[in-house]
Amino acid sequence: MRIFALETDIEKIKARFLHAGESEVLTTRFHLLSLLFAVIPEFIATVVLTAIFIVGYIYEWPMAWVGGVTFGFWFLFIFSRMIKSLIDWMFDFIMITTDKVLMVDQTSIFKREIKPIHLENIGGVSTETQFWDIFRFGSLRLHLKEGLGGQDLTKKYVPYAGRVAGILSDVVTAYQRRQPSQQKPATGGFAPAPKTAQPKVVTVG
Repeated sequence: MRIFALETDIEKIKARFLHAGESEVLTTRFHLLSLLFAVIPEFIATVVLTAIFIVGYIYEWPMAWVGGVTFGFWFLFIFSRMIKSLIDWMFDFIMITTDKVLMVDQTSIFKREIKPIHLENIGGVSTETQFWDIFRFGSLRLHLKEGLGGQDLTKKYVPYAGRVAGILSDVVTAYQRRQPSQQKPATGGFAPAPKTAQPKVVTVG
């Protein structure tokens, strides 16, 4: 379902960015704890506002004014952030294909960011554990080549980040090995492309 910029059917996004001859290798979302940790400040703020409302009731403050202010503040500044965190967790994902890495960040019904990163622009992949690797998720970092400023792209709370990095590294290596077959050899003509098996789609998280 499409709600302004928000697309709740991630299969439609994936299909839109898969081209002829390109195959999906892996799709991963983000760990549930990413949502829980994101809403902790909002939960604390909700408790504080509830306590203010209770104090106002006990001391017989003007409840219409106190209730309106506390609810308005909660709805505008706390509830909206909770919804944003929920959308982030439910509809953000990373897809690895035989040609690129697709990073989808949907933060609200009004904003969506999609970053297709071609494999030839990835200089390396690394991971870093989070919370002593107790919960089996971590940070996935893509090191882009100097032509793109040499910047890094990092995603946290990736389930089994080490496994995802290993699969991505294998895909990048296979892509690099395919490139010489696409160039014209010195003797003339084009060398036939080697036959490769279709990759198996893996879903993580």
